Amino acid sequence: MSNDEKSLRLSVATVSDLFNAPDVNPFVARPTDTLGEAGIDRLLQDLQLRPLRKIEDKTLIITLPSDQITADLQPRLATALQRYCQARIDDNRLQIRLSRQQHAFGLFLVTVISLAAMVLAFVLVTTVFKDASQVVQGLILATTSVFVWVIMWDPLEALLFEWAEPARENRAFEQIMRMQLEIEAEEA
Repeated sequence: MSNDEKSLRLSVATVSDLFNAPDVNPFVARPTDTLGEAGIDRLLQDLQLRPLRKIEDKTLIITLPSDQITADLQPRLATALQRYCQARIDDNRLQIRLSRQQHAFGLFLVTVISLAAMVLAFVLVTTVFKDASQVVQGLILATTSVFVWVIMWDPLEALLFEWAEPARENRAFEQIMRMQLEIEAEEA
């Protein structure tokens, strides 16, 4: 895919290769074929790496072999691209909501377990191990502290950061939806 001031170019062998990954073929110079990657995924990566400013001025040019181009392809492809991007945006939003719900519950659960572990450690240090050395008491408290830290890490990290990748994808899909679409024949 090439990128200039006014347009983004994406070359695919078939319209299907825009949405579905072709087989890996390192004998073809087209990056989507060489890597076995769907064109839209390649475009998505590029837009996430280099977000565009003033997207309304940009044109997405899909380059296809001339035998793949029909008179009604451009409006059909524009509609399909809009539909695909909207479906992926909706799916990402659903994933974000589900992730937040699951990890909020997980965080609540590990918080309850952590509080119980801290209370148990306090009770042990003040009753059973009351006469033990400070080293033993310190080991009990340090072990409890590490345990609490470890079990809280994953749900807290997921709750704080797991939404970022789908949200970044959604921004790129929204950019694709706002771009003008053109289809060009591949040069022989």
